[in-house]
Amino acid sequence: MGDGWTLTSVAARTGRLIGLRGRWATPYSAAHAAGRAQRGGDGGDTVFARAYARRLARASAADAKALATAVAEVGEDSAVAVRAAASGAPVAAVAALAASWGRLPASARAVIRNPAGSGMGALRLGGVRARQVDPTTCGAASMAIMLMMGDPLVAAWVMTGRTFGDHLPPEVLDVVLAEVGVRTIEERWHGLQHVLHRRTTRGGLGIAPWPRALGTPPWRVDDETRFAGVRFRGAILDDTDEHAVAAAIAHASAALRDGIPVPLYTGGDSSGGLSDVVPRHVVLLVGRTSHGFAVYEPGTGRVLPLAESRLYGRGPKEPAYGAWSRACWLILPQRRRES
Repeated sequence: MGDGWTLTSVAARTGRLIGLRGRWATPYSAAHAAGRAQRGGDGGDTVFARAYARRLARASAADAKALATAVAEVGEDSAVAVRAAASGAPVAAVAALAASWGRLPASARAVIRNPAGSGMGALRLGGVRARQVDPTTCGAASMAIMLMMGDPLVAAWVMTGRTFGDHLPPEVLDVVLAEVGVRTIEERWHGLQHVLHRRTTRGGLGIAPWPRALGTPPWRVDDETRFAGVRFRGAILDDTDEHAVAAAIAHASAALRDGIPVPLYTGGDSSGGLSDVVPRHVVLLVGRTSHGFAVYEPGTGRVLPLAESRLYGRGPKEPAYGAWSRACWLILPQRRRES
């Protein structure tokens, strides 16, 4: 397994030596996150429920009634309408989705309900395997699944090609304007990846674009991720620092308990050559398991298990890391009072 180093581990250690440490990794922040991760999860206290409650509180009486009616109309799938409202979609779009819900194909409803699936194994969008479209779009594919988890109207468009209440989510509008064909699920899925890849690489070097062949720069994922009004921050990880890894696990667990998936960058280390020391791949933590996490891996289009213990330091190539061996960088939600 060697004694290789990673660029992110070196950067994090250097920061600690000069007194710089990410706020997320402080003992207080880690302990607070661990406490939030342990709260009961009955669906009544998630990022979606809170965003929906805030929206109702600000809405006019007519809009509040229309939103409540839409949530009631989808019955057992009321969480879909709550997520749609939490995404910031117009009231008419939320109402139109709810009114059409029972007429949508069962395969479409299943994906809209839970874009990351309900267990381990191949992740399919209808008959389409949810793989990255090319070697550079692992980040875009992970962001696309995250976007669909946060905005049911995007998921509904991918699965059916339909829009609701004349509402085009901004990413869908970009696909429609940019892509030649969006007639099939596969074309829409690929188009969404292309648009997200362009968004994250544009301005990736300040005024200059990031070379698309190098994938998705982590600091652009912070800016371009749209999820229930949440702001995000990057967390550079030294996976040889037990305290930092424990903090990362606590924050990721708290985010998932809140309904927020977590992008994770993976790579190799210097034992494989200098090209491996930088983040090379992006996967998405989509759920907790009894021993760790459920991870969407876009290279294979599968949801795979990842043991908590695997996040600590060196190890063999890990399927849930996309066949890389080291964890490098997380994209974490930023708490409101830190905004």
